[in-house]
Amino acid sequence: MKTTKFFRGFLMILLVGSLSIFSSCDKEDEPTPPAPQPAKYTIKGQVLSQQDNSPLQGVTVTMGNLNTTTNTTGIFEFKDLTQAGKYTLVFSKDDFFDATYSLEFQEAAPNHTITFNISVTMVPFVPGVTPITPVEGGTIDIGGAVPVTLTIPAGTTVTDANNQPVTGSINITAVITPDVVVGTVNNPGLAVLRFEPSGLQFSNPLPLVVDNPLTANRFKNVQLEYFNESTNQWEVQQTPVTYDAATNKYSTSITHFSVYKISYITLRTSLGALEEDINVVDTPIENTTLSPINVTTIKVDRKKGYIFETPVATVLSNAGITGADATSLEAMIKNVIKPYFGNTSALASFETIQENITVSRTIQPNYKLVTTGRQAIDRNNFEIEIETSSGTKILNFEVHSAGATALFFQDIIIDDHSHGSGGGGTL
Repeated sequence: MKTTKFFRGFLMILLVGSLSIFSSCDKEDEPTPPAPQPAKYTIKGQVLSQQDNSPLQGVTVTMGNLNTTTNTTGIFEFKDLTQAGKYTLVFSKDDFFDATYSLEFQEAAPNHTITFNISVTMVPFVPGVTPITPVEGGTIDIGGAVPVTLTIPAGTTVTDANNQPVTGSINITAVITPDVVVGTVNNPGLAVLRFEPSGLQFSNPLPLVVDNPLTANRFKNVQLEYFNESTNQWEVQQTPVTYDAATNKYSTSITHFSVYKISYITLRTSLGALEEDINVVDTPIENTTLSPINVTTIKVDRKKGYIFETPVATVLSNAGITGADATSLEAMIKNVIKPYFGNTSALASFETIQENITVSRTIQPNYKLVTTGRQAIDRNNFEIEIETSSGTKILNFEVHSAGATALFFQDIIIDDHSHGSGGGGTL
C-alpha cells in the first residue's frame, strides 16, 4: 500500500512537472491592433488685408459656437472636428468689413484625417464719406475697376432700420467690396457694393449705374442681387437691370442700404474629382520601445492652388473675342473666379508644398504605423454667355483645384523574425 501511494505521488509530481514544461513552451499572445478611430476634420487658413496683402493679426474667426483669433502671421485653425458637412466661417476685425467663407467636408471613413486649407482677404473701410442731404439730392461716384454711380433723387425721405425718420445731412459710404461666395451656386459680380449706414430706407428708388467694362461685347444675362445677412444668401431682386447701347452702361435701382451686386449669370457645374496619390514623408513610424508612443503630426507633400485646364486667353480667342475686350475679359474672368478659391490667383501649374497634418494616433510596442495619402483634384466648369456683334457666345472655363487630403493608416506588427545572412530566426 505504501508503495502504491509512493508511485501515485511520484506520478502526480511528474504530471505537474510536465504541465509546467508544456506551459512554458506556449507562444506569447500578440498585441491586439488598435480599434479604428473616427475620422477627424481640420480647417486651417490665413487672413490677409486687401490693401497690401499683409497678414492680419487679431481677426476674430467665428464658426457656429466656436471662435478663435488669428496670430501674428494671420493664421487660424479649427482642428479635430468630428462632423462632416457644411461649415460657415465669419471673420471680424475693427476697421474692416466682415468676410464670410463657406466650405463643406464630405463624409470620411474611420482612420482618415481631412484638412481644408483656405485663404481669406478682408477689405478695410475706405477713409472719407460723401455727405448728402436727401431732400436736396446728389450723386456719389464709386471708384473701382468698373465705375459706378449712385444717385439720391431730390425730395427723397429716409427712415432708419427701426423705421424712424432720418433728417438732415447723411454721411454715406459706398464702396466696392469682395464678392461673398456661398456654397456652390454663385453669380460673379460685375460690381459688388456695400452701402452704409446699413438699413437706411429711401422713399424714392436710387438709380444705380454701372459702366460696361467691354467696348464691343457685353454680358448677356445681368441681374441685381441683394445679400441677406440673416440667411447668408444672395437673393435675386425683381428690379431689372437694363443695358443702354448708346452709353454702354447698365442701369438699375435700390431702395435701401446693404450689400448688392450687379451680377452676370454663371452656370457652375461640378465635373467630379480626380484622386491622386501623395507622398507621405513620415512613414513608416516604428515603435521598438516597450511603451506606446503617440503621433500628433504626419508630414506629406501635397499640391496647392488651382489652374485653368485651358488658358482663359485661348478660350476667348477660340470664341473670336480679341483686342482690348479680350484683355479686359481675361482679367475679369480670373478675378470673378478668385472668390471661389480664397481670393487667390490661378497658377500656371500646381505648386507642391510640404505640410504637417495633425493626427491623433497611438503606436503600440512592436508595431509600426504605415501611412498612405491621397489628394482630391476638384474639377469645375464655369459657363458665361457673352453678347457679341455676331451673336451669343457661350464660354466655358474648366478649373482644376487642389482639394482635401486624406490619410490612411495601417498598424502592422514589426516582423523581427526575418533571416539574416548569418542565419537566425525562431522556432
